[in-house]
Amino acid sequence: MIDDVLPADAFLATHYHERRIETRRVYFNDGRVDAYDGAAWWRVCDLTADQVRQAQAAIRASGLLTARDMSAGGVYDTATLTYAWSLDGQAGSVTNYAYPARKHPVFEALDRALDALVDAAAPPDTDEP
Repeated sequence: MIDDVLPADAFLATHYHERRIETRRVYFNDGRVDAYDGAAWWRVCDLTADQVRQAQAAIRASGLLTARDMSAGGVYDTATLTYAWSLDGQAGSVTNYAYPARKHPVFEALDRALDALVDAAAPPDTDEP
């Protein structure tokens, strides 16, 4: 799954997929943060080098690197939400197959940290990723 989600020059990517809805967010090593809404890609923001380091530290601190997939286990009509990463020479991914019926605690905590960095980041230099 990681090859489908994480571009080679990124340290984190998310992929949400439900029947006809698909969204993605990609955090690149150069600070770009791009998003996809199922129809088009756009630049969300540009993180500074320090913000990239903070985002990577948040990933390490979140527990994502050792988290496990969350099965649907009796929950029906769910979406899948995958987080893929490449840090410190290691790469991997974790998928929640029961989203939104069951929230993955690692995803929730990491999202809060990343959202704060994105909110504080510089607006994109361009509208084109």
